[in-house]
Amino acid sequence: MYLNLLSSETSMSYESLLVLALVLLLGLYSGRWFEKIKLPHITGYIIMGVIIGGILVFLGLDETIEHLEIVSSVALGFIAFGIGTELEFGKLKKSGKEVVVITIIQAVMASVVTIGGLLLIGVSLPIALVLGAIATATAPAPIMLLTRKYKARGALTDTLLPLVGMDDAVGIMLFGILLSVAISLQGGTGLSVIQMLEGPLLELVFSALVGVIIGYIAAKLIKAINSRDSQKEEVFLGVAVFAVFATVAFAKLGFHIGHLEIHLSAILTPMIMGITLTNSLSRVRAHDVNNIVESFSAPILIAFFTLAGAELIVAFAENTDVNYSSIIGITAVYITFRIIGKMYGAFLGAKIMNSQRNVKKYLGLCLLPQAGVALGMAYQAKSDFGESGITILIVVLIATLIYELFGPIGVKYSLHKANEINI
Repeated sequence: MYLNLLSSETSMSYESLLVLALVLLLGLYSGRWFEKIKLPHITGYIIMGVIIGGILVFLGLDETIEHLEIVSSVALGFIAFGIGTELEFGKLKKSGKEVVVITIIQAVMASVVTIGGLLLIGVSLPIALVLGAIATATAPAPIMLLTRKYKARGALTDTLLPLVGMDDAVGIMLFGILLSVAISLQGGTGLSVIQMLEGPLLELVFSALVGVIIGYIAAKLIKAINSRDSQKEEVFLGVAVFAVFATVAFAKLGFHIGHLEIHLSAILTPMIMGITLTNSLSRVRAHDVNNIVESFSAPILIAFFTLAGAELIVAFAENTDVNYSSIIGITAVYITFRIIGKMYGAFLGAKIMNSQRNVKKYLGLCLLPQAGVALGMAYQAKSDFGESGITILIVVLIATLIYELFGPIGVKYSLHKANEINI
């Protein structure tokens, strides 16, 4: 007879570890199989995650996914760090203005067009405003992973990578403002402009501050290592991992200053740390650090995308009392109008800035993936919005599943058509 001598909490931790082991292995091989049939490996990870999530729900083990939330947070930290390391000031001097203008135009256009589409089918203004704000978010993870895997280089890639980093900052500002307006409309209370801007501005400022401080400390530690040191690679990796873990931890924990509660962005904080680190080092040393971290984070990213698929199924299972038939129409409009807004906004911004031809043609298609940031916004809306928040969450969950399955295909297609894939 089998006896489990561990406490229930410890037992759950090891069950979660076993699930993580299976997620890594099955995700790895599903990604490889999808590559063989000429589809992005990320789509394979997510589909395998959906299957694993369904099995766990059926077996009553869906709680194990919640215990692995830290894996997704750490993976998102490495993704944001990777984006930051691509943002060298030398490159940004050439394309900085172009990227900023396109980022703002495509984000605002996605929001406005989505809000308009939802109002056309009779969705209430508060819900339309929140979904319109969430529509701005673009998932950096699949974009970053695909550009790295295919060694993408060219005008489209050079515009895309800094844009998805800045997109989060713009999205946070718009979401903070529109969520405040929506809550005010629903509750019948009035908010001043300062009250609407206070939360998002504090989040941006303190995310930048913490990112810069940790990035500066990490850069100092890496600079202190002699180039002839036989253990320099281990030190580079150790310091970089410390920096990612620290920024993720600060972002998730937040802190208080007096009575003021400060929230940090789980993407902006490690991204700004990566920007600070890479621009504080020589190009050669920054490249060495990036390569070492890339190898270390590869299995973490496989787990991230596979768990994303599983988490979506578990979230659906936990919200069974929702009338999905009425939500299907809202979701279809949200997906369709967000695509229109993103693609037209990116084209319009690129045209205004007289961007290179491939940027005008294919940038919008690269901006369709949506995941972590959008889900974070949706969960916040759920907690702040009561019953309407559940509708918002379910719409974003379904949309995320579709965007994450097909979005990477659009990114790969765009990079291929722009002749920027180099493998």
